[in-house]
Amino acid sequence: MATDFDADVIVIGSGVMGGIIAARVAKAGKKVIILESGPRVKRRDIVETYRNAPVKLSLANAKLQGVGSPYPSLPHSPSTYGDYLQQMGPVKFNTSYLRVVGGTTWHFGSALWRMIPNDFALKSKYGRGRDWPISYDELEPWYLQAEMDIGVTGTDGQDESGKGGAPYPPRSAPYPMPGLKPSHFMKKLMDRLTPGGFNPVLEASARATVPWKKRPICAGNNACNPVCPIAAKYDGSMSIDEAEGYGAQVLDNAVVHKIDVGDDRQISAIWYKRPDGSEHKLTAARYVMAAYAIESPKIMLLNKQKNAPNGIANSSDQVGRNLMDHTGISMNVMAKEDYWPGQGPTQLLTYVNNRDGDFRRDFPQYKIKVRNTTPVLSTTQKLLAKGLMGSELDAEIKRQSARSLNWAIDFETLPNPNNRVTPHPEKKDALGIPVPAIWYDVDDYWHAGKEQGLKDLYRIAELLDADVVSVDEGFQNRQHIMGTTIMGDDPADSVVDRDCRTHDHKNMFIAGTSVMPSSSCVNPTLTGAALSVRIAAEILKEI
Repeated sequence: MATDFDADVIVIGSGVMGGIIAARVAKAGKKVIILESGPRVKRRDIVETYRNAPVKLSLANAKLQGVGSPYPSLPHSPSTYGDYLQQMGPVKFNTSYLRVVGGTTWHFGSALWRMIPNDFALKSKYGRGRDWPISYDELEPWYLQAEMDIGVTGTDGQDESGKGGAPYPPRSAPYPMPGLKPSHFMKKLMDRLTPGGFNPVLEASARATVPWKKRPICAGNNACNPVCPIAAKYDGSMSIDEAEGYGAQVLDNAVVHKIDVGDDRQISAIWYKRPDGSEHKLTAARYVMAAYAIESPKIMLLNKQKNAPNGIANSSDQVGRNLMDHTGISMNVMAKEDYWPGQGPTQLLTYVNNRDGDFRRDFPQYKIKVRNTTPVLSTTQKLLAKGLMGSELDAEIKRQSARSLNWAIDFETLPNPNNRVTPHPEKKDALGIPVPAIWYDVDDYWHAGKEQGLKDLYRIAELLDADVVSVDEGFQNRQHIMGTTIMGDDPADSVVDRDCRTHDHKNMFIAGTSVMPSSSCVNPTLTGAALSVRIAAEILKEI
């Protein structure tokens, strides 16, 4: 390492992507500094805060961090509820991400899917969206390594295309841990729906089924949102702890706001602010932007300068553009027999019959999931509002909680340059840094998928002999933030190359789901993690 650098690698963001890269690079003996805008949190404090909250989070606000959130929102690093995210478009992008050491995986559901081969060639195969510059086969060995780094639990031998056929997508090794077993609730649903042509797929997840590193076996607390109380579920703080064990330095409450570009177009320094407003400078041989798909482009666009007139890595004018999510819909039904949702993990049973095929020329692939969260709280609130009391209230809580089922659909969305993140022109946080402004909408392709998905939801209700209570077609956000620093071979229409290195600055990489050129319909965390393992390998080749 050159003696005038503060580190070999500076990582901006301490979530799963930054943590994986930091741990791998530090393990190789390199000096790593990780910066996080928010504070450290302790599991026991989060659990205790949640348990003592006078208002518990419901399914609706668990990820929106509304009333009852156990995570901090500080003036220098405000949380993503309230008015921090400025909504400018016709569809609200009501997402949430945690600005704490370890990042958003503290409260994620932990579903860890691989994309399938045709997801990487959507434009070539179906004339929609964009192709990736790499293929599934190229990413497959990195998927394996990411699964080991995270500690993934999965059911080997499944056809994850939803066709009920041979194992798919192709794997070169089994999952690190055997899959979680479906609960009575899920088994009963599978028995009812399989004869109707719905082929179940049990999601891979980050919950331990055998002791894994320092994690105990999942005890089925059903509190994955907002926090796993026993640390059986992976979160990014575990990778950060590993990185620190190899000598990496973590700077929390360090809000990166300025990036310098030298005359050679290399990143020459980054600047961060402390809560007291003081500014500090750091330098490195390599820089990794891993601040998630909203904060990363915001920071980059703030830094227009002589050697980066459009902002960092933005000669293509694509930074902040192509924002995607799995914008979805849902249906509540009331069954005529007891199912008792809420036993075990919050996520597991899904149906992806429409995951791939020529239909993708006309409408997107989508994933149907049943939410395995206990409805007791929301049921009780509704019944109290109706005036029920005493034994009548008790009996009705029991009946409805046992039979209330919520089905939700996650749709693939296309990269649209108009869907974007920019720094707000006026509103700023306590440090004087502009907050994110978001413009988001859905297109006719999404609406075509919605019409197909509704047919499936009504068919499921029919097969279950359940009454439809309500249908929400209102653009539900799934917290799966993708796009904004998109990957491609052509510097004229992409931000990073096939190695996730910025086209404009050869010593800067971008890690995370922001580089994904297509969204598929499945949770993107594992794909971002696989790309992060690949980034770490590329950095180690060079330093």
